[in-house]
This record gives sequence, C-alpha cells and structure tokens, in this order.
Amino acid sequence: MNLDSVPRLSPGCRLHPAGDALLIPEGALNLKGPAREVLARLDGKRSIAEIATNLLAEYPGASPEVIQQDVLALLERMQQRGVIRYDP
Repeated sequence: MNLDSVPRLSPGCRLHPAGDALLIPEGALNLKGPAREVLARLDGKRSIAEIATNLLAEYPGASPEVIQQDVLALLERMQQRGVIRYDP
C-alpha cells in the first residue's frame, strides 16, 4: 500500500447511514475522529493521495504529511481487519 493505491470497502462492509460506525459482516466497528470521513471517501476511484488532499481542504491547519501518515495508518489497520481492499 502506498499513496497511489486505490482503496475501497470490502464486500459486505458499509458505513452506518446515521452514526459513526462501520457495519461489517461480523457486527460493527465504532469509528473515532476523522475515520468516518476517510472511509466515506473510499470509492474505488480515488487514490490515497487524493483522499488525503481532499481531507486537507477540510483541515487547513493540518500538515499534509501528517494527514497522509494518518490516512495510511488507518487504512493499514482496516486492511488487516479485512474491511478494505485495493484494486490492482
């Protein structure tokens, strides 16, 4: 996984329409901080770099490097749980 990777939610996973939770086949994951905002942008079309740039517009005081690192760390954790996947 790198900034050019294009992530999407795995089949059977979706954001709860009204709350900060990710619905997965085994139940739900509670989301904290901007995790919902990151996962909501996983459309299988945008790269991680594009997602981070998009978030930077919402958090103008944040460092681009910190946002990229945070997004990569979150997506790595989600990949380990089988919640996201990458298109080749």
